[in-house]
Order: sequence, then structure tokens, then C-alpha cells
Amino acid sequence: MSREFFESLFTPDKIYITIAAIATLAFFFVSVLAGVTIRRRQRQVMSETRYRPRKRLMDGAEKKCFQLLIELFGNKFYVIPQVELMALLNYRVGTQDYRQARGFIENKTVDFVLCNKRDVRPICAVKLFDPKAGKELGSDPEDMERFFRSARLPFVYLPKKQSITRQNVIDEFSRIIYEISKS
Repeated sequence: MSREFFESLFTPDKIYITIAAIATLAFFFVSVLAGVTIRRRQRQVMSETRYRPRKRLMDGAEKKCFQLLIELFGNKFYVIPQVELMALLNYRVGTQDYRQARGFIENKTVDFVLCNKRDVRPICAVKLFDPKAGKELGSDPEDMERFFRSARLPFVYLPKKQSITRQNVIDEFSRIIYEISKS
């Protein structure tokens, strides 16, 4: 075999391509191996992780509000605590960017939802004062009110723990009903 033949096999371009192919294969192999190792470790940790039930589902203002809602509306409606907005609001509406719409309501909750007992249709959503709300886009009560208004589902916000009295809850629901009746 001639020298020219060997020189044509080992041109700088071919050497670079060969090295790049080997590096890519090595990277792929290491990535797969790392992924398998991480998943195996997560499964091991998950199998060793333990849980126990909470002593209470609700405390303080949330419990008080739940009891008031049951007392006031329990005959006609189910009162369901801690409902995600994704379960309440359909984000695939018209031609809007549904991924963006979903992002606004994802991982957000309302404290209570009143549902019709006959067909479990949501009638109203209730959100209690939350000092952490408003830090994330869509968590602010005004944002939530916009979401529910666009879905034509009443939204009641009780801004302070002190506002969770029988009369204040009745007044807030009456205000919302009045506003709906005007529109």
C-alpha cells in the first residue's frame, strides 16, 4: 500500500471527525450510565422513606372557615378543601396559548370549593388570607379573581383571619352574589 493511501485515511478533517464521534459516544454512554445510577439511587431512597398521617387536616382559620361553610351551606353544597386550580379551570380555551395559560394556574390552590350535591359542579371558590400569596405570578388574590371571572365562577376572598366570622362570611358571599347579579 502506498504512502498516499495512508495519508488520505488520516487527514486532519477525518481525525477531528473521528475524535468528535468517539467523544459523542462516550458522552452518551456516560449520560445513560449517570441517569441509570441516579434513578436507582432515587428508588432506593424512596423505598427507605417513611411517612405518617398528619394529626389534623386543617388548623386555625382554615378549620374555622370550613366549619362555618359547612354550617351555612352544608345542606345544599359539598365543601371541598384544598382544590387545585387545574381541577377547577379549563385552560384550553379558544386559540390561546394553552401552555402559558396552564402555567398561570399550575400548582395553585383555593382553600375551599362549594359544589352542587346533585352533580358535583363547582359553584364557588373560596380563598383565605395567605401572607405568602402574591410572590408568584398568579398567586395574588387579584390574579385569582381574574381567572375565576373569566371562567364565570364566583370567587370569594377573605382577606384577614379576623374576617372569618359568620356575619363577615355571609356579607362576602352576599357581595359576590350581588356583583354577579349585576353583570
